[in-house]
Amino acid sequence: MAPPETVRLQLQDGPPLAVQIRKETSVRSLHTGRSLQELHGWVVTADAALHQRLATLLPTIGERPLRSEDEQGEFTGRWCVSWNSYGESAGVHTYTLILREAEELSLRSLILDDLELHPYEYREEASATGLRIRAKLVGTEQGVLDLRRKAMEQGTFAVVRQGIQDEPRRMRLEVEEWSPFEDRVKYRISLSDPGLEVADEEPETDADSSRAPLVFYANFLEQLAEMLVRKQLISREELRSLREAARRDPGLTRHELWKVADVDQL
Repeated sequence: MAPPETVRLQLQDGPPLAVQIRKETSVRSLHTGRSLQELHGWVVTADAALHQRLATLLPTIGERPLRSEDEQGEFTGRWCVSWNSYGESAGVHTYTLILREAEELSLRSLILDDLELHPYEYREEASATGLRIRAKLVGTEQGVLDLRRKAMEQGTFAVVRQGIQDEPRRMRLEVEEWSPFEDRVKYRISLSDPGLEVADEEPETDADSSRAPLVFYANFLEQLAEMLVRKQLISREELRSLREAARRDPGLTRHELWKVADVDQL
């Protein structure tokens, strides 16, 4: 019988970690839809120093990809490593690991229908119920207002993440905090699959919690206004006039609710 395949992972400083592979499967990427290689293996050692090293490092890896190399130190791949289980018997330590092929998620541009955006900060969060995108951008305040209006009126967009996945996917858009930046503004948006569950939301901060009731009622009134137009109880022009009058009067607009000192502090 041929010896089991070995993957040599580079763990920070020190020699590579040899992982004995016992099974190979595939898993579909939640980010791109690609089929990714997944390796199931283990590390078995009686070396107390190696055991201490693994016990310290494995819980800190998270989703950070690790490179693998061959006997000559040449690059062979990048892997996301999850620590599946650990056992010890008579001084022998066994770590069971899962190695999933790491993807390069390098965004060139974000396209919402026919609108092309270029975030200066971008991240994706995948879960079993869907994908969420967080992005920060620079634009004009009018551009943010227009995008907020489109999000309210339209709800979902055909989203293409050029450089990651060219196939469009329908996603909900939320235009969030913004802050002044020189003669423009910086702002945050989030995009999420329609099926994403509430449980997958990020925990609220104190600021989010205090703002939430105001945002809810502002959002409720916007949705109500759009429903009146769709039912032809008021015209689009009448709604526009009402909005302009509301902006001229003293008070806080929904857009102003999301103004912060500096988006980059969030």
